[in-house]
Amino acid sequence: MSYVRGLVLLSRFEYLDYKQGISALKQLLKKVSSSEANFVRQPVDGANLYPAEILGTIDEVLLLDHFDQNLDEFIALGEWNAENLMGKYFNLYMEDRDPKQFLEQFARLRNSLIGAGNMTIADKGKTGLEIVIDYGQTVPRTVCLSEKGFISKGLSLCGARNVVVSEKISASDGTSLESVYEVSYR
Repeated sequence: MSYVRGLVLLSRFEYLDYKQGISALKQLLKKVSSSEANFVRQPVDGANLYPAEILGTIDEVLLLDHFDQNLDEFIALGEWNAENLMGKYFNLYMEDRDPKQFLEQFARLRNSLIGAGNMTIADKGKTGLEIVIDYGQTVPRTVCLSEKGFISKGLSLCGARNVVVSEKISASDGTSLESVYEVSYR
């Protein structure tokens, strides 16, 4: 069985609350709760591990019931997460205006923050960087998109300008084992 950190689940709950309010969040919590994971009665602990299937269910409900089937909303979710989490985990790189060191630290902390997969960064010279995220499990496309948004906004918050994060490999069937991004910035 594959797992993700509660921080990932909480980020979705907090984003929905921010965008649509507490009633939308309560509706989501009721819909995704089960006897094993009753989010209405027992809050998510950000450090705990939860079955990855729960994340897939949450993202599916968000997409269908709250995001009007707009996958771009998951990029916005990732950007929002960066705005809210960068100061907690990556403030040094924001202060130093050091986007490359932010990426390297994110790669090191990724498993502690997300709980799944590994991230490698390769320097591509003048063309920028290549980021490969091996999830170690099949993940929904929504996860790839939110991570893309987080990386893009995180780079900007660390002083990068003209940030472009493009997918070199993406999930054509809605799920993926890995994401490959070409990243450029000034």
